[in-house]
Amino acid sequence: MDHQAPKLNRLADAKSPYLLQHATNPVDWYEWSPAAFTMARERNVPIFLSVGYSACHWCHVLAHESFEDLEVAKVMNEKFLNIKVDREERPDVDALYMTFLQATSGGGGWPMSIFLTPTLKPIFAATYLPRIQFISILRNISSIWTEKQDEVISSSTDILNQLRAATAPAPPTSLSLGTSLHSLSSKLYDDLSSKFDIRYGGFGQRGPKFPTPAQTLDFLATYAVLSPPPSSEADTTQPTGDPKTCGHDGYSNLRGIWEGGIRDHIGGGIARYSVDERWHVPHFEKMLYDQAQLSISALSLSLLAPRLLSSTSDRQLLRDLTANILEYVERDLFSNRDARQGGNSAAFWSAEDADSRKAFEGPGKIKRAGEGAFYVWTAQEIDGIFLSHGLTKGTKAAEVFKRRFGIKDEGNVDPVTDIEGELRHQNVLYHAASVEQVAKDCDLSVEETERLLTISLTILKEWRDENRPRPHLDDKIVAGWNGLMISSYALASLLLPKDGSYPIQSRALNIAEQAAHFVLQNMVDEATYELHRTWRDGDKGPRGQADDYAFFIRGLLDLYEASGKEYYLLQAIRLQETQDRLFWDEKNGGYFTSVEDEYILIRQKDNQDGAEPSAVSITISNLSRLSHFDSSHAELYLSRITDTSALLSSMLEQTPRAVAASLAALLCHQAGHRQFIVLGSPSSPTVQEYINIIRGETFIPNGVLIRIDPDALPTGLAARNEVIKDIVDYVERQRAAGKPIEENVRLCEGFTCQLPVKTLEQVRKLVL
Repeated sequence: MDHQAPKLNRLADAKSPYLLQHATNPVDWYEWSPAAFTMARERNVPIFLSVGYSACHWCHVLAHESFEDLEVAKVMNEKFLNIKVDREERPDVDALYMTFLQATSGGGGWPMSIFLTPTLKPIFAATYLPRIQFISILRNISSIWTEKQDEVISSSTDILNQLRAATAPAPPTSLSLGTSLHSLSSKLYDDLSSKFDIRYGGFGQRGPKFPTPAQTLDFLATYAVLSPPPSSEADTTQPTGDPKTCGHDGYSNLRGIWEGGIRDHIGGGIARYSVDERWHVPHFEKMLYDQAQLSISALSLSLLAPRLLSSTSDRQLLRDLTANILEYVERDLFSNRDARQGGNSAAFWSAEDADSRKAFEGPGKIKRAGEGAFYVWTAQEIDGIFLSHGLTKGTKAAEVFKRRFGIKDEGNVDPVTDIEGELRHQNVLYHAASVEQVAKDCDLSVEETERLLTISLTILKEWRDENRPRPHLDDKIVAGWNGLMISSYALASLLLPKDGSYPIQSRALNIAEQAAHFVLQNMVDEATYELHRTWRDGDKGPRGQADDYAFFIRGLLDLYEASGKEYYLLQAIRLQETQDRLFWDEKNGGYFTSVEDEYILIRQKDNQDGAEPSAVSITISNLSRLSHFDSSHAELYLSRITDTSALLSSMLEQTPRAVAASLAALLCHQAGHRQFIVLGSPSSPTVQEYINIIRGETFIPNGVLIRIDPDALPTGLAARNEVIKDIVDYVERQRAAGKPIEENVRLCEGFTCQLPVKTLEQVRKLVL
């Protein structure tokens, strides 16, 4: 029997993968657009706004239960104007109505279900709603709108005014970048220490547990280096932070992630969060921004070892985690899957879905997607796969694997963490026992145990790739997230060992450059030099948000330091000018989160860190770094930091964890950036050693690396920086006189430079 193709709605013309997931719904969806708002006013019906993203499990549940249901769709189409928004495409829309949801319910999340007047003022908000409850709310709101429309409009106007007042930034106050800043850092450190989970790592004793690198790991790494030690044991005015404890807590957090089920032990990469406190059962979606932030945090913390960590093995684990993430992203989230063969333009996709299928669909066998199906295993499956590959019981491979990864015949997922029962009898891989313990229990050597585990993981990966369809891929390209990932690969090219122990290191710089070129060529308007937030299938998406600029500028700065190519630095300077033009509040100071838009009823300044660092925190860091690259505009950059920190003062004092990334950036700014200027050819072994010492031997959160190649002088940078101009003039004089150009390193602090040094020992002394 032939089946007709499902009828398509308006979303069939969308570019967002999330919207396309709903293109066959019987709901008459509109995209967020003036045409939709006009139609709502003409029909005089409320708007139902549904906000989510393509990798969201509960978004899929709501869609299956309600948006695919004919009865529900009939009510929605008759009584409402229905709008679907991808929160990753329009974070400004999401942020505005999430503020309303959080204010009225005390919590938030996705899917977000918002009911609005035809003029976009909020009426009612919720997250996921079961079908029966959802259809009841639809009918109730429709009735209230019909019977008491004037009251609803009046109430929604009051709500909007209250939201506007609640989201208005606190009045700016002066913030001392001295004792008070360190006091606030100490307060945050003490708060994190009190919440640290000594059993499993991370901050908080219960699930769900999020990695939260912006709010914890990056701050701890910075504070470990920049917190001044107490002047005496009796001095209680000094910060109480213990740098060694900072390093230990950050490392323990990442070790818990490395060992837990939140990491895909077979294919690499980290899931969004763990639903339990042990990092065992994840919410299985993999987001690009999580991969970027966690790999950056791991790299930073790896440089604290062995000085602030227990041993060099701690450093290796952190490097292993970084490489694991970057290899996964290169293989599964990079649009040029053949990056190792070269190419000059590609970018990073956004996410892989939480839901997946456990087998390919066959004739008459429709297998509904379920959460984590791609990643989980029954004990019987593992036995069968091993047996089919000749790993009989005599090899002990199955026993070794099951002990190491906690495999149980009945499954290892606690029903409490499996709300829908989708993981019953399934096993999520995690490190249940050390390799040494497994070797002892199985009467094997450690070497043989490791060999069997390597073979087993390889077999399972090959089997999974051949027999299970991958989770849905969200293949839109987000400018800001690409910026974060560019930073990660650029830093990996500098910070991972160059001895071949991590093959990704040799490819990392090329990957970062490809992504930077893609964004610059495809997502920046030549005429205005404005950045677009997304790109997919040849089309640019909405205008960039403040975080797109901040994250991408950071990526370009890191890429400049890794490559020495001033092109990236000059593009960063131009984009900072655009960010200031579009987002700087000339009246009150500070940066708006989004561009001006008549349909965004409140233009917010969101300074809080969340799943990603705030645009403000990264911008503070960017401006401080830029003041050392582009000293001709240093006064402007520094004034922006001063004005922005004044607007942050209230939150810094009352809720420092909410702005931890800004606090870390201000610590670096207050300490003053240490400017290392390396003169010499990039191909010179001595110059490579200089850079490895400066960037690869210890963590310098307030370090700035400037590279001057005598054969490709940075003329653009020289025009903006007097120190660089003097060095360029020196090189040109030496060359004109036929004299050699000596390789050396200068350290500049407070815009004052020391004499250049030449030996590796002298450079090492500058760094320490």
